[in-house]
Amino acid sequence: MTPQPGATTSVSCPLCHTVAPAMTGEALAAGGDWRCPQCHQNWSATRLATVAAYAEYCAARSDSAA
Repeated sequence: MTPQPGATTSVSCPLCHTVAPAMTGEALAAGGDWRCPQCHQNWSATRLATVAAYAEYCAARSDSAA
């Protein structure tokens, strides 16, 4: 997930998929972070972007291996 300024969607934890309704894409883009209440991982825009990029990389590798 790459947060965009002005985004008002809620954010979810990539690890356990718990939704953080109090955290918005706009807040993340402004430098905010949050701690998942379920798995207790800390997430920021940078960390979420890294996870999204890795997921894309893995998907591309599995597509090319098929």
